[in-house]
Amino acid sequence: MNDITTRFLDTYKYLLAEKIIENPKNFANELNVSTSLITEICKKRTNAGITPIQNLLKRYNEIDANWLLTGEGSMLKANNTETNTNYKELADARLEIIDLKNEIIELLKRELTELKGTKTK
Repeated sequence: MNDITTRFLDTYKYLLAEKIIENPKNFANELNVSTSLITEICKKRTNAGITPIQNLLKRYNEIDANWLLTGEGSMLKANNTETNTNYKELADARLEIIDLKNEIIELLKRELTELKGTKTK
């Protein structure tokens, strides 16, 4: 059994544990492959071929293809909502800085006007 098949089975176990799939038959249907193929892979009698691997990655977007093929990284892709939240926080922080900068500009304008007024007297 090759390393990719081992990670394919790890993914299968994850999907079972998370109750995303119910059994080998359900998994086979989701991947559009035969139940017997999934059974043979689960019994470690055959390696996962390109079709079940490709269909798994198409069907379950949260699985990281790089991890499945190379073992590098983690099984699940990074959560995109975290990234979006970070961008929102960054945008909010920048808006605060802009507001503070505008307040300082207004203060300096008033101060300049006052200084010009005292200079002409």
